[in-house]
Amino acid sequence: MEVLDSTNIEKSILGSLIVDNSLGYKLDELSESMFSIDINKHIFIIMKELYSNKMTLDLETIKIKLDEKSINIQVTYLTELASMALSYAIDTHIEILKERYIRKSVVKNCTNLIQAIIQGKDINTSLYKFENKIQDTLDNKDNEDDSISSICERILDFLENSEEVGMKFGVELLDDTIGGLFKGELTTIAARSGVGKTALALQIMLNVISQGKKVLFISREMSNEQIFMRNITKKTGISIKKMKDKGLDEDDWQKIIKTMGEFGKENLIYINDRISTISNIKKRIRQIKPDLVIVDYVQLLNVEANQQNREREVATLSRELKNITLDFNIPLIQLSQLNDEMKDLRPWRERPMRDSKAIFHDSNNVIYIHEPVGSDLEEATQNIKSDKRKVLAAKKVGTKLVDLIVAKCRDGEVKFKHYCYHGPRLHFQEIKY
Repeated sequence: MEVLDSTNIEKSILGSLIVDNSLGYKLDELSESMFSIDINKHIFIIMKELYSNKMTLDLETIKIKLDEKSINIQVTYLTELASMALSYAIDTHIEILKERYIRKSVVKNCTNLIQAIIQGKDINTSLYKFENKIQDTLDNKDNEDDSISSICERILDFLENSEEVGMKFGVELLDDTIGGLFKGELTTIAARSGVGKTALALQIMLNVISQGKKVLFISREMSNEQIFMRNITKKTGISIKKMKDKGLDEDDWQKIIKTMGEFGKENLIYINDRISTISNIKKRIRQIKPDLVIVDYVQLLNVEANQQNREREVATLSRELKNITLDFNIPLIQLSQLNDEMKDLRPWRERPMRDSKAIFHDSNNVIYIHEPVGSDLEEATQNIKSDKRKVLAAKKVGTKLVDLIVAKCRDGEVKFKHYCYHGPRLHFQEIKY
């Protein structure tokens, strides 16, 4: 069989689809980017639309649709396509078209990678994009996705698809207000020391892995062993103090071994206490490809270039973490300290953020954890229909009344709700009132 050039192969494939409508299912094996000639791309798109609407792919119908979209293609060109139909060879021609497309795409992506490296762009981000684009090419996914039609198609797919796209926080207030953890979004959890921001992050992490998702936890405040012991506490109820004192009975050991086995079997948690820079975070993301990254906490990361003052350094770190969500198309949670000057006032908007207000502005969502005192405590105890003395007595044995505050949500409202924080169990529980 004579091997045709790329243009004639495109024509033969389109012509075969026009002549033999029973081959319409072959459209699913093709993509717009495989066609090198614009006129053939237009015809392919029209064919896809007709086939999805269960309409025939004949010359007249295709011409009508082209005219409706003001695409000027003469009927003689469509007739030429039909004359070049080789229905018996369509499978061979599709494979040739795919192979040539893959070769062209690989060369293009290799060239783009080399240019990015020469221009001094971040190596891990560039490699991650290169690897994903190569994989998309091999999986026959169209990378040219910045047109309005492509964007509209993705939005319609999102709206029509009943499958959950985001990951749930597992905390009712956050899921109801923010909706979940979505790709490309930066969420900040901020609090003063000892109020429970790491505990809340771990609670979210355990809920995310229960959804079968992989989490990378970057810890700059505690060792990976300490973080993992906290996970054991959350799963078993065995206190960290009891584990440190090694005062474990047989039942405790069985629970710990079982929990470790479950975590090890799933292999969805990665805890790293050595990473301290943005470039190393990117490198680890490229290596393990997590579904969620948690950084505890942003002010403890190291900048890789002197920014002259602390505010600018932290602003740069926050902006880089936001860029990671976009470059790697994943959600990221950063933990942050609050200013001591706020004392016991309820935090709101950007003012409470330590070192830089950019943390607030870069974030899609901001969650504050606040322990109410004074008039705030009086109001809270009234709201939950409790007694101040009972609340203070519970605090003495490690159970605090706290406010979870959604201070910013780009896609929704802001609100707060009272929660109970069980310190020994490192767990936040909603108070129904």
